[in-house]
Amino acid sequence: MIRKYEIVETEDGSHTLKLVDTDITFHSKKGAIQESLHVFIQSGFDYFTQENPSQKVVKIFEVGFGTGLNALLTAKAARKKSKQVIYKAVDLHPLGGDIFNRLNYSRILGEVELYRTIMQTGWEQLLYVDPFFKLQKTRMGLEQYTFTEQQHIIYFDAFAPEDQEEMWSEAMCKKMFDGLEAGGILVTYCSKSIVRKALQAAGFEIEKIPGPLGKREIVRAIKP
Repeated sequence: MIRKYEIVETEDGSHTLKLVDTDITFHSKKGAIQESLHVFIQSGFDYFTQENPSQKVVKIFEVGFGTGLNALLTAKAARKKSKQVIYKAVDLHPLGGDIFNRLNYSRILGEVELYRTIMQTGWEQLLYVDPFFKLQKTRMGLEQYTFTEQQHIIYFDAFAPEDQEEMWSEAMCKKMFDGLEAGGILVTYCSKSIVRKALQAAGFEIEKIPGPLGKREIVRAIKP
């Protein structure tokens, strides 16, 4: 089945994608860039590197590569902090160039070439897209993915539980728990009680932290 998308401008001026004939969007309508910065960069990457200042190479795994916005923001942050990042992501339904070429993230962030490279880099191979950023995109879902090494950070950016319930199950949370190193963290925009309970049942310690604009709180889960 071919998915069809429409581009929607969010309140901070950045785009998101909406699945045609649904209410499902890839990012918050309150602001795609501000949401990703808050949830994944500030609460994830920045937090981990501050807590682990001697960690020179940071391994990140993203569930739901989507528009590549989280990868782009992470590549910018890695360059700023002079951290080597190995970034792996899975996505069962990658976007075509006709869509991502029309998104405005690269123009807003001043990273046209970096974003183009991230989105056009071939799948299944681990490749440099920037001196501080290596990327491997895998065309499959988390259910089929096998972790070959443990990660430091997981960006859990699947569609919401009401739209993709199976992704938020205790089994999926346990798979991600096992895929993290001790002291590793998982960050996600969703703080619903069913999500927190599934993460706790998998072994995570849960921390509810203030959310971005339009969202009261988000979750940072830590592997003890």
